[in-house]
Amino acid sequence: MPGPKTSKLSRLLWGATLLVALVLPCVPLPTFVFRVASLIFIYSAVNTGLNLLVGYTGQLSVGQAAFFGIGAYTTALLSIHLHSSLAVDLVAGTVVTALVALLLGIPILKLKGQYLIMATLGFGEVVRLVASTAEFTGGPNGLPGISLPSVFGHVLGSATALYYLNLAGLVLVLVIAAFLVNSPIGRSMVAVREDEAAASAIGINVQGVKLFAFVLAAAVAGFAGVLFAHNGQYVSWQTFVPDEAFTMLAMLVIGGMGTLPGPIIGTALLLALPEALRGAALFRYLLYGLALTVVAPVWPGGIAAIKWPSWGKRAADGAGGTGGTGGAGGAGGLVVAARRREGGQPA
Repeated sequence: MPGPKTSKLSRLLWGATLLVALVLPCVPLPTFVFRVASLIFIYSAVNTGLNLLVGYTGQLSVGQAAFFGIGAYTTALLSIHLHSSLAVDLVAGTVVTALVALLLGIPILKLKGQYLIMATLGFGEVVRLVASTAEFTGGPNGLPGISLPSVFGHVLGSATALYYLNLAGLVLVLVIAAFLVNSPIGRSMVAVREDEAAASAIGINVQGVKLFAFVLAAAVAGFAGVLFAHNGQYVSWQTFVPDEAFTMLAMLVIGGMGTLPGPIIGTALLLALPEALRGAALFRYLLYGLALTVVAPVWPGGIAAIKWPSWGKRAADGAGGTGGTGGAGGAGGLVVAARRREGGQPA
């Protein structure tokens, strides 16, 4: 269990990381760097939502790219046809995606394991087919002409302005995630991940927790989809194919599931590495694949789960602890206690 000193160091690390991100535009770097950084922020937000479902609740889904696309297409349609504001787009994209996830989640979350994977994969295929063929989505040509976002009447037209907007979006998602995983709901999510039967035995509504995590993960993806649509001023079905969902899972696994920094680390690595190796031409994808192959067996818990300070500590690693910044400690202890009660042993 991390002590107060470690928790303080954890907060300092998060603060230092945020400070570096805030002052980075003051450094004379190419515009391309800030565009890549914006994509890292957006995809980190998507993967943070996925982490709440997969890493903390233990429900494996490959439908995150589809929800990401729903948020983006909702924004594109509103922006092009109604000239909506950024605030309206953010609310609409998030709510529409959450409603779709709610309607989908009620029936499919009764499934487990590979059956849940297949159900979410099928949903992703349906979204892909609609996005690539329907007239209202622009079909194979996508939807260009999305307006640049504006805040208080100020149009965010530069790469630096979009960088700060996307950074703010990621910070908001991280704050919500940090609050959630350290709350009773977060501990219930971890208990469901560890043992559904034991969680149910101690009074946790397992189906309710799974549905909440599923809808929340989708809502976060929809929120990020809004930022993505305004960031590129164009959406295409090719960005939201099921293959992208597997890439998101890879980012999460490499970074570290069940940790708050894991999605950011994995996303930064798998988005920045191909760009850094772009000049290698023939060897670019070879080196990219080798990097993935090396990280997985060396650090099976992900890079964030290495013995860093508490910010990389997995949720419920310590059964009786309160957890680190990314933990939801105590849930493991609840599950153990439930198992003992079921076996007639004192808790």
